Amino acid sequence: MTNDRQAPATGQHSVGLNGIIKLKLANSIFAAVFLITGIVLEMLLPEQKQTARLIVAIAAMAVSLPVFINGFKGLFTREPCFMTEQLVSLAILAAMSEGEFAVATIIPIIMVFGHLLEEKSIMGIEEAIESMRRLHSRQARLLADGRETLVEPGGLKPDDLIVCYPGETIAADGVISEGETMINQAPITGESVPVEAFAGVGVFAGTINLSGKICIKVTKAASDTLFNKILHLLKEAEASKAPIVKIIEKYLGLYFPFVIMVAALTLFLTSDISRAVAILVISCPCALILASPSAMIAALVSAARHGIMIKNTAFLELLAEIDTVIFDKTGTVTLGKLEVEKVVTLPGSDNQEMLRYAAMCASGSIHPVSAALIAYAHTNGIRFPIPAVQKELHGRGVSAEIDGKRFYLGKPGWIAEEAGITAPADVAGENGISVWVASETAFLGEVIFSDRPRPEMRQAIDQLRSLGVKNVILLTGDRSQIGNAIGKALGVDATVCECLPQDKLNYVNNRKACGERVMFVGDGINDALALKASDVGIAMARGGTDIAIQNSDITLNTDNLLNLARMFDLSEKTRGIINQNILIGTGFSLLMMVLASIGLISPVIGAVAHNLGPVFVVLNSARMLKEN
Repeated sequence: MTNDRQAPATGQHSVGLNGIIKLKLANSIFAAVFLITGIVLEMLLPEQKQTARLIVAIAAMAVSLPVFINGFKGLFTREPCFMTEQLVSLAILAAMSEGEFAVATIIPIIMVFGHLLEEKSIMGIEEAIESMRRLHSRQARLLADGRETLVEPGGLKPDDLIVCYPGETIAADGVISEGETMINQAPITGESVPVEAFAGVGVFAGTINLSGKICIKVTKAASDTLFNKILHLLKEAEASKAPIVKIIEKYLGLYFPFVIMVAALTLFLTSDISRAVAILVISCPCALILASPSAMIAALVSAARHGIMIKNTAFLELLAEIDTVIFDKTGTVTLGKLEVEKVVTLPGSDNQEMLRYAAMCASGSIHPVSAALIAYAHTNGIRFPIPAVQKELHGRGVSAEIDGKRFYLGKPGWIAEEAGITAPADVAGENGISVWVASETAFLGEVIFSDRPRPEMRQAIDQLRSLGVKNVILLTGDRSQIGNAIGKALGVDATVCECLPQDKLNYVNNRKACGERVMFVGDGINDALALKASDVGIAMARGGTDIAIQNSDITLNTDNLLNLARMFDLSEKTRGIINQNILIGTGFSLLMMVLASIGLISPVIGAVAHNLGPVFVVLNSARMLKEN
């Protein structure tokens, strides 16, 4: 019976009663009809007493058979979810041995209806998950040969063109190729303020177009969209086990012999088998088994609403032990949305034309420099085509091809090597961040950027300190002048500059070797090793790379790093809810066992009372779903 409630762990959220509980419900109704028929027949026709009792016995066997089967399975699988069936099986057999077939029928019937109530409570959690699925567009407007055709989003391929009108849900991840609009990204990122989107800006499936018609060039297949990755992560996290679940299961192995001993001792001392039966029924550990999973599922859904995707429930517990937080700089603690500070055009080059080529190369790139260039071009009314061919070499630059001509955006050394042209002297300031623009034959100019810390970053660090984090470290591949300036502005404990990916990995491992629990927050490919090595790795999905996201334990779909504190707070609340659930589960069962042993609770009343504990546990966990 308890295994009926394991459905949420499979990731199948049909938001309805699962097939097994429906079958047991039908079986219980059948048994109840036979039970009532037998009782009425014996009352009206006493001479048919044997026939009436046979009918009741048939009812008892019909409703008990599924319990016996699952109890028998539990002898071989040793899974805690079968412990309820084993205890109830013993109670039913004890009742049958005394000729109490009515009691043997009523007990499993009541428990099935109790589990139905628990299932309905759990479905409140499942409904919250299912609501995420309903956010996805059911149809997409495919644009081909100037005609719009309604198609299934799952059939879209990279490079397809789709159209999205105001009020419609965007059907695929892609880059806007034409049009301007405001987009509500709250369903994916948790951000309540709509963002401006225009040509060259990336958009996500599941977000909502608010104000203008846009054409979108699809960049990812349906299975690879951020929306589907969120659902996949939620499924994985649901199915995972936190350390506290394993501890509960370990002690449940001792619980079964303890209950048998108490029931046997009660029978020996009182010679009242009904008390022993009541103990077996009331001691079923359903509430204890649900204590952690129900709280974890509620926490996962609550986190997802705020753009926090947790891959494994174990990390919810690990967060409470973190004492050192290490941040990557660019795109993590900084805005990741660089601002163009200065444009330097070389002699013989046109400023507007150079910026047009730069924006053309930047379109579709996820690098912060590219995003800044596209925003700057849009603000200054510079229109540019989406390139047919684009190639990005992370950490070096981007090349793009239009009408057979190739243009470059990136580091001067790389451009010189790729295009076979001579690199000019670097005219960026000592603390500047810059990229160069070039054609196939010559360098055209340089764009210089400024990178500022996120406005909420100082507050986020202060919140982490108030939650028990002792060390806050900043790692960056930038020169010391840039890195130290950012570190000083944020008030971190230490700043380590000019870090290569291996250096970040070694730094994380060294802190762990000192006995510290380390959380690393990053967004780039060069952060992947550190994210994987840390106790808890946090990736920034907005502007982050797929490799960083894949190697992280938790993904933030929003740029707001105040969500880091929210994660710690959620971890504490989840642990608190689990502890409350364990107290409810164990305390309720022990109290009922005492009352049953002294004869104050009959087996039938015990079957009714048994179902109250799990319902209380599920409702207690569901409180987390109501929190903002």
